[in-house]
Amino acid sequence: MKKKIIGIIVSILIVLGLSLVVYNQIIPNEYAPAADEIALHIQLDVGEAVGLLVYEYRADGHEYSGGISNADRSLIKHDSDNIVVWNKEELNNISDTFELSMQFRIITEYVVPNYENIYPDVITKYMEPISWEARFGESYFITITGDKTNGYKAVLN
Repeated sequence: MKKKIIGIIVSILIVLGLSLVVYNQIIPNEYAPAADEIALHIQLDVGEAVGLLVYEYRADGHEYSGGISNADRSLIKHDSDNIVVWNKEELNNISDTFELSMQFRIITEYVVPNYENIYPDVITKYMEPISWEARFGESYFITITGDKTNGYKAVLN
């Protein structure tokens, strides 16, 4: 009787495991933007965890800023994939295709984020700006590489 119960439990676990694999293949966990959205996948491939990822961006002549931090005040993992989504309304209803330029900064230690995005120079590492023609309904992939000692670089893939 015990062997029969153990066999049933093992069978159920195998079926559940295979179901999870099939589900992940059919429904990927990549975000797909709506027709009025743009999605940025910002992949960190850096030497160490970082405090904040801050960016200034310009879209169709309008300037904005933003950033990424962990709500629990922990460092952002050195290999994390971060998704930022903007819609037309947030970008002042610009045309479907527009010039987008971004400059990223890594704040090497955790500090409480502020709306001005002003942080001590000693823990702030700037990257060269990147620009491209962006289109709503599309995803863009940016990889940030480097480390605290040698600096960082952002590349549009």
